[in-house]
Amino acid sequence: MKNKMLNRLIGVTNDRDEYQLQEIYKELAFSGALMFYLSMALMFICLLVDTFKNTLSIGTIGLLIVNMIYASKVFFRIRKKELDSLECTSEEEYREKIKKLRKGGFQAGLYWGSLMFILNAYILPYLASGLIELTWSNFIIWLCGGIFFGVTMYFIGKSKVKKCY
Repeated sequence: MKNKMLNRLIGVTNDRDEYQLQEIYKELAFSGALMFYLSMALMFICLLVDTFKNTLSIGTIGLLIVNMIYASKVFFRIRKKELDSLECTSEEEYREKIKKLRKGGFQAGLYWGSLMFILNAYILPYLASGLIELTWSNFIIWLCGGIFFGVTMYFIGKSKVKKCY
């Protein structure tokens, strides 16, 4: 089934050799990732337009559902095969990776919290009503959300580190 679908997609009738399959998979992986990011950008644009018009369209909901299904499928398959694990062969390498994860978790929390604050306190309220809702409670909520997100990303990353020594 997989080979038939692949052959129809690339437009050939016979099976490919191992090198050709590897190159096809590489191109399809890049194209799939690119299409995922483009559909996420399109979903964001649809959300902004829906907010501006004060409506919710079926296209935005459809894009959200498709993107969530695709992301979940990829995440669970990669996690099941343990393709996202980090193997350490020494204590020094382990400490170095943990330090990188701590820095990455901090950056992810800062980025996520800032983005959510800007979107939910400035952009979306302005598009919906023309008013900006800048309050200390919004700032504290998204600061706590960013801290929680960063700490969660750190612990998720740390759970993927395996000691092989």
